[in-house]
Amino acid sequence: MKYQFDDTIDRSRTNSFKWKAKNLENSGKVLYPMWVADMEFSVSPAIAKRLSERVEEGVFGYELLSDKYYDAVKYWLKKRHGCSLENDDILYCAGSMSGLSAVLQTFTEKNDEILVNVPVYGNFYNVIKGCGRIVSESRLLEVNGRFTFDLEDMRRQVSKKTKGVLLCNPHNPTGTVWTEDELRKICSFCKKYNLFIISDEVHYDFVFSGRHIMVREIAGEYNVPAITIISPGKSFNVAGIQTAALLVQGYKMKQMIKDTMSAMAYPFEHSFAQDVTVGAYLESEDWFDAVYEYIKENRELTVNYIKNNLPLLRVPQSDATYLLWIDCSAMRMTEDDIMGFWRDKCGVLPSDGREFGEAGRQYVRLNLACPRENLKRVLDNIKAGFEMLCR
Repeated sequence: MKYQFDDTIDRSRTNSFKWKAKNLENSGKVLYPMWVADMEFSVSPAIAKRLSERVEEGVFGYELLSDKYYDAVKYWLKKRHGCSLENDDILYCAGSMSGLSAVLQTFTEKNDEILVNVPVYGNFYNVIKGCGRIVSESRLLEVNGRFTFDLEDMRRQVSKKTKGVLLCNPHNPTGTVWTEDELRKICSFCKKYNLFIISDEVHYDFVFSGRHIMVREIAGEYNVPAITIISPGKSFNVAGIQTAALLVQGYKMKQMIKDTMSAMAYPFEHSFAQDVTVGAYLESEDWFDAVYEYIKENRELTVNYIKNNLPLLRVPQSDATYLLWIDCSAMRMTEDDIMGFWRDKCGVLPSDGREFGEAGRQYVRLNLACPRENLKRVLDNIKAGFEMLCR
């Protein structure tokens, strides 16, 4: 293997949020954390080299971005997603959720409603509420094992205060890859009710079945305002460097959001933002292709293992992300007991489904971006735990 994804890196000795934010001690044994959405892999050599060279410069003052940054973003979007951009379509932001906050504060007022399809990434709730806006929920439907939009319910949720729809594309946590037909229906829906779209597409590179379609490519046909959030964070395991971008509809929209950022005393570009982005998008394609295949195999291994060994668990159709959404309802336990069981009997700490809203009850989410031997050991520990449950 060219890249050492099988190597175990001891992150417990670092300030890793995944390894430090929760108590991982259980009866003297260390629990394996599979909750936070980052990888247990080293970054690509190209990114490491660029960051090392940047550190050697020794000065980390306020910075701006050069054309290299925009060229890197445009290259990746065109090469991997068939999306052509101009520089005026790209607005750097210091993290996907801070970008979302700026968008909400630009195009909505306090007590306006933002419609989300639940269960969904928990920080959507935090940002919407933190901006003084209201979360309007529409539950996804599970049809033949696959989650999809419930357009009738979405219509029922729309009020005079509803200003926008916040999508997760592909969807976190269910792993659904929205089809062109589904996205066209959403764009038509937004056109009818005069809503704008914010599409969080940070997991867009990890699509294992079907094809990722950028909402902005369809929204333009319907004349629906759309802002897309992207980042190299998930794809290249650099989320901690806090670099993302908003894809907007030209200079006017970009300037409106920039004015909001200025009023928020928004931070300058991160000192490592350009080097990380260039190192990822222009110099690490082969690394990404390798980690993509490795994670794909981890997903297939896990889904098959659960199907063959863990009858009390069910995995709905999941075609994207390195996260797996698991239905635990057959365990017939409360949510607290489910989490306690995974922790105490299986030796693993997954994400609690309730973090994704009420619609996430009776589910957990597992992060599969880890060395395969660690994953196999975790799966065997889960099996042993459930064997005790079924005695």
